[in-house]
Amino acid sequence: MVADSGIATLDSGDTFAPHIQVLTPAPATPKPLDLSWDVVVQRFPGLVDAESVAWTGSLVVGWGNAWSDVDFYAFADRDLNLPCDDSSETWPSTDESGIRAVHWMGRYGDVCADLQVWPTDVLERILAPFTTAPEPEFCRISDELQDFIYRMSIAAPLRNDDYFARARQLIHGSSYRRALARFTKAHAEIALTDVGGQLDSGDAMSARVTGLLAAYKAADVCLLLAGELCRKQKWLLRRIEATPECGISVDEYRTEVMGGLRPGESDADAALRLANWAQSHLIRVENEVLSVAG
Repeated sequence: MVADSGIATLDSGDTFAPHIQVLTPAPATPKPLDLSWDVVVQRFPGLVDAESVAWTGSLVVGWGNAWSDVDFYAFADRDLNLPCDDSSETWPSTDESGIRAVHWMGRYGDVCADLQVWPTDVLERILAPFTTAPEPEFCRISDELQDFIYRMSIAAPLRNDDYFARARQLIHGSSYRRALARFTKAHAEIALTDVGGQLDSGDAMSARVTGLLAAYKAADVCLLLAGELCRKQKWLLRRIEATPECGISVDEYRTEVMGGLRPGESDADAALRLANWAQSHLIRVENEVLSVAG
């Protein structure tokens, strides 16, 4: 190893051997989580100074597993004293809209935990454009805040139930869901246009990929219009399963979108089939999209 001006370089005969230090090894079999308030404040004593606290995420809706992170939301207008140990880290963040939060990641029992601390009025600030007239045509808030809104809609309160009841009323009474559905529909239509252009240029492979994107966006529109606010693509089949009123079944999506090439089908044929499937569902919900646009 040769050092030059403080920068390390490798000689031709050296071998790079990275070293990883495991601070908190995960157990072979995690213990079931105890998410009662008394146990939570043992790990996070500073939460007694929060106005309201909840846990949320995939575990709340039954989609998680023994290795899933546990997610906590706390709301306070003052700094909270969060645990500081070798297994944790804390950092602030600011969304492009100016919304600030404090993030803590570490261990809760045998699993990883993600605790986020938000201002108490954060949801009102995020949804302000969607609670006054005129209703925005499109939703343009960040993916992070979209995820925050979804997690608030399913949050399981640990402290101050009324705070989260009001939050759910605010979400469902706003035009957020409709504006996001229109925004997603526009992206589905852009993808459909791209399919046509790619096929016209002879790029059937790319057209097939774009057809998959159009199908996903079309399904997302149907889910949003049915009230399902999760934004995670990895949970799509779970979202469809939990929302039969969206008009798409899990079997349909598996067969029509995820089934791969059919016997004798080319990439171009598959792209057209996917595009037609996506378009049929967009047409099906067209009136609903237009009826809420005004």
